[in-house]
Amino acid sequence: MTTAAAYLNQATLKFRLSFTVGPDLEGTLQRTSGTSMVGSTYYHGQPEPKGPHARKFMHSNDPERQTINLLANMVLERLGCADDQYLAQILAQVTGGSIQLTTDKGPCHSCRAILKEFLLNFPMIGSFVVIYRKKDGRGRPIQALERAGGDLCGSYGYEDAVEVNGSWSKTLR
Repeated sequence: MTTAAAYLNQATLKFRLSFTVGPDLEGTLQRTSGTSMVGSTYYHGQPEPKGPHARKFMHSNDPERQTINLLANMVLERLGCADDQYLAQILAQVTGGSIQLTTDKGPCHSCRAILKEFLLNFPMIGSFVVIYRKKDGRGRPIQALERAGGDLCGSYGYEDAVEVNGSWSKTLR
């Protein structure tokens, strides 16, 4: 279950992953909030912690979640694994890489949990940077960490993000 966002959030994930055998896997994935995803969803995120949607997953269609899951699906396919239950067993074949996730708004609590879990599963990735806008579509400032609106809990972004080239940036690794 997801709520209708007051705006569309776009996410672009640029990646390059190296493997023990074969060529690197590199490319760009783009998703827009509100679109459903087909395929495996290895990373689920977290439900709302309290409020009217407590214990419900309200961020299934968030583009950050979707791009990470699409990348996980590409790794599974690249390694010839037809079922995501074996993902943890085959991750040793990923030997390095870098990822940049650019979004319109900082990731919510659920997507931050997904990014954290992804990095735990891929300890060999050397660089992961999240970049998000410092101003909304109307030119109003966006804080590094903004409270969630409406009946959602938590916040968007990272409190310790820094300004880089007019955007917020958080280096996760």
